[in-house]
Amino acid sequence: MIVGRVLLFLIGAGLLEIFVFIEVGSAIGAWSTIALILLTAIIGISLVRIQGLQTLMEAQEKVNRGETPAREMVSGMMLALSGVLLLLPGFVTDFAGVLLLLPPVRAALAERFLSRAHVRGDKGHTFTAEYYHHSETRVRDEQDKKGVTFEGEVERKDDK
Repeated sequence: MIVGRVLLFLIGAGLLEIFVFIEVGSAIGAWSTIALILLTAIIGISLVRIQGLQTLMEAQEKVNRGETPAREMVSGMMLALSGVLLLLPGFVTDFAGVLLLLPPVRAALAERFLSRAHVRGDKGHTFTAEYYHHSETRVRDEQDKKGVTFEGEVERKDDK
């Protein structure tokens, strides 16, 4: 049932793009329409790159503080989608891509997505980890040369 909805959405979006292309092309001319599509792609991709680097730096700051950068990861995925939409030829996809470039829109969508996200795991299985940040300029001692040892307990249950 969801496949049918997605297919219907894609067909409708394609028809809408064709309609808008025809209307804009008849108003400003074919070459101007093509130039406008290329211009929106170039400007959009440069904005995606700038905002993507900013989101990456925010995520790195959260990791350094020991926090999970969930919001930044979702925002990064939306920026990637925005880049794809801006590269696709069409004014409707460009409009959707520009909407995803707006930080308040991304924040609202990320909040909605994260509020619905659930962490699932098999019953009885747990995983614990610690993150330690080391400077790149640290001095290696004898223990570093030997390797890293992880301690833990493993329980394996055979399939029945």
